[in-house]
Amino acid sequence: PGGGRAVSPMQRHLYPPNWEEIATAVKEAAGWRCQTCGRQCRRPGEPFDTHRRTLTVAHWPDPDPMNCSRDNLLALCPACHNRLDAPIRRQHAAQTRRESLERAGQLPLEGF
Repeated sequence: PGGGRAVSPMQRHLYPPNWEEIATAVKEAAGWRCQTCGRQCRRPGEPFDTHRRTLTVAHWPDPDPMNCSRDNLLALCPACHNRLDAPIRRQHAAQTRRESLERAGQLPLEGF
């Protein structure tokens, strides 16, 4: 999806300077609920506890952190955000392993 890079963990220098403002607006619009599972998340200033999670904002379908168009941003609980990012993280891990083998002068096995 998209031509950008997925970033995990968050590398703030790849995001626009007003990212906090953008993310807060997305969370407010979602009513501080995960847009996938509907779980209520904590609002700023609420204590951390076992019942409410910290709401995150995901870039989807384009993972480019600079693509902050409203239709590319989702308010997600950490579990849903992790599920969304899992395929791209696996892809990046495989690429890193391949590059490491190539630097060591080894050819990767097919499907590695």
